[in-house]
Amino acid sequence: MVTEIELKYSLLEGNKQAKPEQIKATISQLLFEHELTFVHQEKQLSNHYFDTAELTLRKNRIALRTRGTKCIGEAKRFEQTIKTSGTIIAGLHQRPEYNVDIADAKPILALFSKTIFQPNTDINQLQQQIVELFSTHFIRHTWLVSLAGAQIEIAFDCGEVACQNYANKPRIYEIELELVNGDAQALLVLTKLLFSQLALRPGQLTKAARGYALYHESIALGSDVENKLANDSATVDKIALSMIDLPKEIKPHNAFTYGIEFVLNQLQRCVDKYVEAPSLNMLNKVSEQLILLRQGFWLFNELLTPDEKSLRNELSYFIRVIHWVDNARYIQSLINKQSLYQKENLVNQELITKLQLDQNCYPRESQVLALLHSERFNNLQVDLLSLLLKRNSDDTLKVDSSSSFAEFAAKRLTNSTKALNYELAQLKKPQDFASIELYLTVHSVLNRALLTISWFSCLFAEPESDIVKRFNMPWLDIKQSIVELQSLSLLQQQLIHLPKPEEKLMQWLANKNENLTTALDQSREKALTMKPYWP
Repeated sequence: MVTEIELKYSLLEGNKQAKPEQIKATISQLLFEHELTFVHQEKQLSNHYFDTAELTLRKNRIALRTRGTKCIGEAKRFEQTIKTSGTIIAGLHQRPEYNVDIADAKPILALFSKTIFQPNTDINQLQQQIVELFSTHFIRHTWLVSLAGAQIEIAFDCGEVACQNYANKPRIYEIELELVNGDAQALLVLTKLLFSQLALRPGQLTKAARGYALYHESIALGSDVENKLANDSATVDKIALSMIDLPKEIKPHNAFTYGIEFVLNQLQRCVDKYVEAPSLNMLNKVSEQLILLRQGFWLFNELLTPDEKSLRNELSYFIRVIHWVDNARYIQSLINKQSLYQKENLVNQELITKLQLDQNCYPRESQVLALLHSERFNNLQVDLLSLLLKRNSDDTLKVDSSSSFAEFAAKRLTNSTKALNYELAQLKKPQDFASIELYLTVHSVLNRALLTISWFSCLFAEPESDIVKRFNMPWLDIKQSIVELQSLSLLQQQLIHLPKPEEKLMQWLANKNENLTTALDQSREKALTMKPYWP
């Protein structure tokens, strides 16, 4: 048994630099330029994945694969492999792997150690039950590189995933870097070199995971999946909080790494979804995860080193770069044919054209994809990964034993909610009326309070419990109303530039603003009465 440690990256396709021959040449040239010793090899691989019809192995977090490898001038060799559950952090995969040489592509379970399987597993019966579910076929170019006393294998895979009698064959087009021996930091150094020349993004899904997804899709004939991908929402999603499920008994410095790892994985899943089906709503979720990551650096600021704090500045940079997505979503909601504005014939074609022109000023999908595969964005994620690896292996990290993490979290929750309640209380005027402008001023304080709840709420109550929902509801209502007010404000700004006054729309906007302000006042009064559910 060995523990496989590798980084997986998907390549951005669609430009001349992404052609297989160009990728191969780029990697070789990069290694030459940095005077790194390497051995290049080309292989043809056919992998067959097996499980029972009931997915017994999958349910026990076991992947069974046979692999046929054909190198130029050599006979085809076969190997069977079992991979068990491991960890995935920012594209870094660590998991136990068991390999046995075999004569052909048919697996022989009895050749594996019985300790791999669940106790009392009948190996002979399991052998009779397994069938092939899917396969992968690809050309693999490898470079065995020597760097800083370590050996690292770069693998460039180009091929497809396939299920029998199913036409859909997702493309495999990815880079893997596996630590053969030596320090894992050398793996990160070599990875950063590749970032300088290749458009990459961290790969959350293994080939086996993609194969299982294809297998389930083939059973369902793909109809549900295709419909979900095609029906991208053109409206602004209802606001909800994403919660970090921190373990109850955890130290502050462990809570920081746990939360950063959790959100970083969420971020990379959102990026994958955007690449698969680009939409403003999904890009907004990418922005939300970046903001949630940055909040962690603020909450645990006193526990961080200066170098670690500098990552907060990089997170802020990318938050600013895609901040435009908010306005773009508002405009999209206005020009969407299913929007309330158009259903009530409030928006004329001249205004729609003006809004569409404004929307065209925002970055195109190709520019967003380039950003999400850029060297700087990848370096940020690797630096976060490096932070996690160092902190997880550093036994010298100490925390103040005089306070528990529950006290640490409760203090920050209390401080943020007090600050928000103070600002909300200041909005109260003699006639019990708060203006739109005043509500917009509390938006940042509200966001900080909600982000703090996202980080620490699960320590004190289940995220779906009634007590949490009741406490969060008025705050989320205020945030939702502020978002709508921003959308209306954007529309009002555009009305100024039209040649003729749109009296019907202006009256509707005035009524809508008044109704939203009334709703905001009611939500504010409700929020000020809520009692914390933490000690």
